[in-house]
Amino acid sequence: MRKRSSMELSSLIIFLSIISIILQFAAYLFFTSPFIILGISSVVVILSIHILLEQSLTYKACTLYTILTLFISTIITLLIYFGADTKLLPFTKSLLGILALNWLIPVIHCFIRHMFDYGSRIEHFNSFYRNVNIIFLLFYITVLIYISFGQKTYPRIYPIFDSVNFTPFWTSATQIENYINHMIPFSDIFIYFISRILIYMPYGYYGILLLRNTSKFIWLIYLLLLPSTIELIQYLIIPGRCDIDDLIYGLIGGAIGALLFYLTNAIYRWVSGKNFLSKGSKARYSNKPLYF
Repeated sequence: MRKRSSMELSSLIIFLSIISIILQFAAYLFFTSPFIILGISSVVVILSIHILLEQSLTYKACTLYTILTLFISTIITLLIYFGADTKLLPFTKSLLGILALNWLIPVIHCFIRHMFDYGSRIEHFNSFYRNVNIIFLLFYITVLIYISFGQKTYPRIYPIFDSVNFTPFWTSATQIENYINHMIPFSDIFIYFISRILIYMPYGYYGILLLRNTSKFIWLIYLLLLPSTIELIQYLIIPGRCDIDDLIYGLIGGAIGALLFYLTNAIYRWVSGKNFLSKGSKARYSNKPLYF
């Protein structure tokens, strides 16, 4: 299959992005079930990515499509959120799901396509993966700062106490006790634990991706670096938010993120015979440096 010209490809990317947005928000307008909305959104993105890969033979087209759809859907979501009184398009969590899918589906689809490497040879996967993850990192850093230093960020889940807590698991035990005494629902405890672990999983994932060939000691120092830095800043500016539990859960979350990368790499290597994002040979146990 011949590669399309730059003009043809640009037009196709814009066309598919607009069609994707129209169909996604039409589903949001006409359906109330989040499963239907997110299902339609997923199918639209999958088909668009497939068409782009077949027509362009490069993952760079998927990068541009992902950026464009994310940008447009984010603008629309913000307009709906700040105009939440409108009856036509009220704000719901399904909008956040659409945003997540507009990033996640291209990443998963291109990962699977590159791993199996079927059909036409498609180029520039590493640059695609790097660029779409830069987008995610910008979002991740924003959320991490907001959660860590926002004065009124989910007070039931991220409470502000009168002083610093240096007693391990004291806050966790307090949450459990409050649940036993029917002072808080189980969902608060679940979110309390899960959110503190999930927020550091990307940190661990990207850390092992970049520091894969370093010693375990360096890796441990890295895992502790971000949680310790955040807790230190909290100690200086918001002492009531400084909690040693967050440091412990940050370490656990980072370790789980690292394991997630190892699992991803193991699956990729088992299927393709080479390390994920490696620049080198197809040797099953290649030690070539990673490109990211």
